[in-house]
Amino acid sequence: MSASAWVGGGAPKFAQALTGQRVSLQRAFEAAAHGIVDRIRQEGGQASYPSFTTSISTLSAAGHGDFAGMNVEAMTRMVTDLQQAGQQLPLAGQRLSAELSALHLPAQPAHLVTGAGTWAEEQARDLRSRLVLLQKEQDSGVATRAMAAFGLFGGHAPDPSGADKLLAAAATGETTALTGLLDLQHAAKDPTLAARVNVWWRQLSRPTQDQLIAASPNLLGSLNGLPTTIRDQANRKYLGAQETAIRGELARLTALGKAGDEIEQLRLKLDQIKAVSQSLQLGGQNGRAPAFLVTLELGGLGKTAISFGNPDDADNIVTYVPGTGSKLTGIYGDAKRAAGLWDQANLSVQDKNVASMIWLGYEAPQWESTLEPKHSVALPVAALAGAPELAGFTDGLHASHRPGSDVRLTVLGHSYGSLVTGVAARFRPGRFADQVIFVGSPGVGALRAKELNVDQVWVGEAPNDPVGDIGHVNPSLVGIMAGLGPFGSDPSTGHFGAKHFYVEETSDPTYTFKGHSSYWDYQSTSLKNLGYLVNGQYNKLLPFPTFTPSATPTPTTTPSAPPTPSPAPTMSPSPRPLPSPSPAGD
Repeated sequence: MSASAWVGGGAPKFAQALTGQRVSLQRAFEAAAHGIVDRIRQEGGQASYPSFTTSISTLSAAGHGDFAGMNVEAMTRMVTDLQQAGQQLPLAGQRLSAELSALHLPAQPAHLVTGAGTWAEEQARDLRSRLVLLQKEQDSGVATRAMAAFGLFGGHAPDPSGADKLLAAAATGETTALTGLLDLQHAAKDPTLAARVNVWWRQLSRPTQDQLIAASPNLLGSLNGLPTTIRDQANRKYLGAQETAIRGELARLTALGKAGDEIEQLRLKLDQIKAVSQSLQLGGQNGRAPAFLVTLELGGLGKTAISFGNPDDADNIVTYVPGTGSKLTGIYGDAKRAAGLWDQANLSVQDKNVASMIWLGYEAPQWESTLEPKHSVALPVAALAGAPELAGFTDGLHASHRPGSDVRLTVLGHSYGSLVTGVAARFRPGRFADQVIFVGSPGVGALRAKELNVDQVWVGEAPNDPVGDIGHVNPSLVGIMAGLGPFGSDPSTGHFGAKHFYVEETSDPTYTFKGHSSYWDYQSTSLKNLGYLVNGQYNKLLPFPTFTPSATPTPTTTPSAPPTPSPAPTMSPSPRPLPSPSPAGD
């Protein structure tokens, strides 16, 4: 079998065990045959050693791209073969034992044959029960990648982080186990965790699922890998319960004449709840897809992820990561950007499902906290802390997505969010996303685009966006010439190696910083290009404008002062190549 189809799951270990049993079986028959041949020769007869070499059939996975799964029908045939081996090999072992005993030969080969049969029977029983679930999940005969990796071969999957034990305990309603899973998720050291969570959830009974949602909605809603509809259900339940509880507590404290930090924290959470509720109302308007509350954390700066369109069903998914100054109380503005991008991407392609989401799953730097290292815009501390969260979140998008062809996952980083995106991509080399887009970026934590290990890397920068120029800030002349800044190379420079798309200049002066927020302006060239990029419609990108030099004025007979030359128009802060209609790696 082709175990590499489910890298990270239990298939490779199962393949090794299967090969080991096959080799053991072959050697058992060879040892028995050699003993019998030697006995024949001792008695004066003639005999030669037989060969027990046989061919191995191969099972291959269904070829549907990054979110592909496996062929359940082929797996069913394999289980049937194992079951037959489990029935026939013990009988063969008994007969071989009798033959060897009659010749006064060691019975060890017969024991190995019987043992291989016992192993085959155990595997067939376990795999058949798992296949029942897979076939229920996918009537078409194709299971998700997570189900293939951990649903079918879960008993063989390596588990260095102890996630399986935590999942088993969580199924009983043990809250500490759910907390332990979230701790593993925050570290993002196990790229298989979200897939394990997805399979675990699908294997639970409906009553058990309902009990967990009722008991721990805030914990469940934060687990990457759960179906988006389940996360939305759990988070909305938590949101409503928190609003009711906070209002009641505020009324109680107010009646007692209390004041101070406790009151302020409760009011902050109410403001956060209001902002999230208003953002969710953007979904389902004027033909727009409904909104899903994918992540929620109240208090402090707050965290959330809101998706317009279900990413589990989408053909094209874009996750927008905001930058400096972002916090939960102001999430409505970021949600409007994600909703507007959904509108544009959906308008650009009619035969695909689009999901556009805002992901504020990290504590973004705050302008008023510049002197605090944890929240300073001048340091990568917040990005290094947030990148594992983003990497784990995209693991969840892969794990919960249903099989489909030509699925495209894009992560769009704006401002400081581009640094978070760049660092997160290096946490999951080759598995983070199909493409990343950086807009208004001060740097992405890399010297070259190829270091991100993503097929497509795109950069857009408004000419009057001062934040994009931070990538050039360097105390040395050599650094400035090389485009080196505080967060790696400036991604807008040619030597970084990214592809560029056109962003028009607005009429706003640079010092107003309005250009830094212009990428989502309604009907702007930038927004149109972002929609095309999300859908992979590279041939439709609106190109950079070309400028034709003015003709030399014809001299007049009357002498006059020479005309003052007009300044050359500026297309962008730095030279940018035109985007190719069909970029390499597409």
